[in-house]
Amino acid sequence: MSLLVAIGDDNRFETVLDIAVQLAAGLSKELYVVHLTENESASADERAFREDVQAFLSETDVPFEINIEHLNRSGLRSGTAVGKQLVDLTTDVGIDHVVIGHRSKNRLTTVREGHTGFVVAEDAPVPVTIVPEAVEP
Repeated sequence: MSLLVAIGDDNRFETVLDIAVQLAAGLSKELYVVHLTENESASADERAFREDVQAFLSETDVPFEINIEHLNRSGLRSGTAVGKQLVDLTTDVGIDHVVIGHRSKNRLTTVREGHTGFVVAEDAPVPVTIVPEAVEP
């Protein structure tokens, strides 16, 4: 079984990966890293980002697999929709722990988008670690 690590190509991915690596090492698990994207096929930038993630993880002793996953963000409450798709992924891939980052939002943004991490924490059939933006790598 694996730890699902959901990352985006923002400035938070290294912190989320660092926490996930520590958990994976402590639990003797492998990482299943998912780069979330809105595009149905990977762009050159997304493939380059995957290479950055691979370089970051190659310096660890934790086994890993990296995938680019298209998640539908259309419509109102896009974060909620993405969270539900991540929950579905936990059962499809055989995940036993999820690690996801969290960014604070104002009330209007929360109402409009929802909170991906909170949806995953509430609905996932496995433990979830939410890495707040205040955590330093």
